[in-house]
Amino acid sequence: LHVSPNGDLVAAGDFTSAGGTAANRISRWNGTNWAALGSGMDAAVHALATLPNGDLAAGGVFTTAGGIGASCIARWNGANWAGLGSGMSGPVYALATLPGGNLAAGGSFVTAGGVAAYGIARWTGSAWLALGSGMDADVLALTVLPSGDLVAGGIFASAGGSAANRIASWNGSAWSALGTGISGSSPSINALVPWSASLLVAGGSF
Repeated sequence: LHVSPNGDLVAAGDFTSAGGTAANRISRWNGTNWAALGSGMDAAVHALATLPNGDLAAGGVFTTAGGIGASCIARWNGANWAGLGSGMSGPVYALATLPGGNLAAGGSFVTAGGVAAYGIARWTGSAWLALGSGMDADVLALTVLPSGDLVAGGIFASAGGSAANRIASWNGSAWSALGTGISGSSPSINALVPWSASLLVAGGSF
């Protein structure tokens, strides 16, 4: 679920109707009715974020959005869907808008826009770039702290080539572990949200 700048609620997932109206994997609620966003996607949507210009970004496992090719990520300008470059080589599970306006995407991919990017990348508005050397396994959650640092969670054991037990932060130039991370049977972090200026809440399997 995601709240758009105009206050509409956008819901995404693996459904094909909303409120009894055809809506392929994504729909919006204006307080009264559900409405489709074009012809939607051909497979599940897992993440949503608002871009600096107000467009909606969606990530997932889809290969088309609005009937056009969009490899796991696309943007909606209020009327049409468009791809973000050539997209990703695998699923996108998390999105976050960075303070400078770039869009961070996390998931289970090894390239973004044809550039090597392991589990995480950022969209500058015209191109995909890696965030350091990325992760050794999937990124499932992203959030931005009040400081502007990006926090990623998932099932990875290293970030930027250094040990980071399922959670790490990116300060714009390097990855750092958050303490000793989490542990358990098949541990993962699936959700992240800032609690205050100095606190972070993480949820998952640990």
